[in-house]
Amino acid sequence: MEKLRTALQDFELGEVTDRILQFAKNSIRAIATPTIENEIQIGQSKIGGAPDVPTDFIWPQTNDQHPLYFLCQLNLAEIKPFDSSNLLPAKGLLSFFYDAERQPWGYDPNDYDGFRVVHFTEEKLQRMEQPSILREHIDSAILHFKNEWTLPDWESPDGQILTDLLTEEQEEAYNDFLFDWVDEEETEQTTHRIDGHPNTIQGDMYLQCQLVTNGLYCGDSTGYEHPLRKELEPQAKDWRLLLQLDSEDDLGYMWGDSGKLYFWIREQDCQNKAFDKVWTILQCY
Repeated sequence: MEKLRTALQDFELGEVTDRILQFAKNSIRAIATPTIENEIQIGQSKIGGAPDVPTDFIWPQTNDQHPLYFLCQLNLAEIKPFDSSNLLPAKGLLSFFYDAERQPWGYDPNDYDGFRVVHFTEEKLQRMEQPSILREHIDSAILHFKNEWTLPDWESPDGQILTDLLTEEQEEAYNDFLFDWVDEEETEQTTHRIDGHPNTIQGDMYLQCQLVTNGLYCGDSTGYEHPLRKELEPQAKDWRLLLQLDSEDDLGYMWGDSGKLYFWIREQDCQNKAFDKVWTILQCY
């Protein structure tokens, strides 16, 4: 937090630093280290390779029976010490799958079959190779975690509230700060993140999640101009960032043009372990 405070003051935001920091959210930053698959323990947090699953696991598919790619698995016991907001279950394995060939963007309600998040609670797991029909393979990397503070962008629900608390000059300075801060982060390394505010590329996703999961198309202005928006918008703040998965060219995967995948879930659904209600959005440059 002190690093964030100092950075804000360097952008001449000293007078409103405390005002801005009240919207800061702690996140769990995940750092990937490429590792040979057979050196990774069963059930360990990792990106790529083959998933660790129960013996009765059925590989997830799209509606036209196209297998999804395995992206990563999170060992929740490893993450628990960093989960300051108690968002996630304390135990089990959270595994993420996605249609990495067709790469649905998540602005169409019909994209729902292009991703899957599964919570495994079984203690006995086995490593399962992906279906042979899948042409690409994501190389394996173990994940290590640390906490990192994040701030909202302008279009998010918190950002809209923050806008009303700053002058026009302060808004411009904060916008410059966000651009510089994110650019510095992403120069250092990829930004895989659990919880906190996302590193957005193409604008707000809170409202998009709320509208599209209620059946409204958001690939153009249709959903945003729909009469139901007024009724649905207040619940946009219920959405939380479950996982932000950055592109990792060295591991053999890329989301659009050096983009990111964002897995979202309502806080109440996460508390109820209803991971079938996750929504996924792709953004890229």
